Amino acid sequence: MASPQDLSTVTRLIVTFNSADVLEYSRIPAHELATLAVDNASSDNTPAEAQTLGYEVLNLEQNVGYANAIMAGLEKIETEFALIANPDVQISTKAVQALLDAAARNSDCSLFIPRIFKPDGSEFFRYETRFDPRVKNRVTPSTDQNVDTVSGAVLLVRRKPFIQYGGFDTNIFLYFEDDELSLRFRKLNQPMRFVANASAKHIGDGSSGNTVSANRIKDISFGWSWGYLMDKMQLGNRWITFFIILGKLLVYVASFRSGKARRQIGIVNGFLKNLAGQPAPFLRNSK
Repeated sequence: MASPQDLSTVTRLIVTFNSADVLEYSRIPAHELATLAVDNASSDNTPAEAQTLGYEVLNLEQNVGYANAIMAGLEKIETEFALIANPDVQISTKAVQALLDAAARNSDCSLFIPRIFKPDGSEFFRYETRFDPRVKNRVTPSTDQNVDTVSGAVLLVRRKPFIQYGGFDTNIFLYFEDDELSLRFRKLNQPMRFVANASAKHIGDGSSGNTVSANRIKDISFGWSWGYLMDKMQLGNRWITFFIILGKLLVYVASFRSGKARRQIGIVNGFLKNLAGQPAPFLRNSK
């Protein structure tokens, strides 16, 4: 068994975009845990707020999406481990230490996830990706064990092996990054480890603004990434899926559910762009 690791071997990596209002939730004093905030060209005071909290900030010139920002951050830090976490995730140094202890016990594993709780105290656990059959026995593990699916909200990775295995797919601007990661790690026979005595709290959908323009970007990106992952992993027929998505839009319009229809229009738009062979909308080269 490897020797226990201490917190000096890990850097927390947070991707921010107009996240000033939620960053306080993620506060951990800099002397307890080093944190790098990779900012996707926020238009608010997110970088200044991150610096006020004692975080190092990597300012990107443009919004390159979640995956590219994570990979840029992994290239900048030098610690053995990276704790990848959304800015609306609250985690204690005790929980981070539990993840590191699990890493010491499992030297063949490069990815570890804690329990995730919602603000109301209920537990969130990803039993399957969007493309898997629904798991019937939906009981969160009570002990450490390997899992088939992870959430990108918070995970500890061994930095160099994680990069070697491909990290996050930088063709994706937003959404399905953790689905793609889970499916790829399965194909590579790389374990993903759930750590029962480590926990975090996740607000959910609180990492960026909730404006009309932000929601449009999210909806179109969701549709494109959905089609992209189907194509990359050979998961079903994209055209059949497209017509199912289109059919839902018609139902929402016919039933005057304007909010759902508006979101579905964005998803249809993004999925169609993927079918047309276009790169991810809104994605700019991070180099």
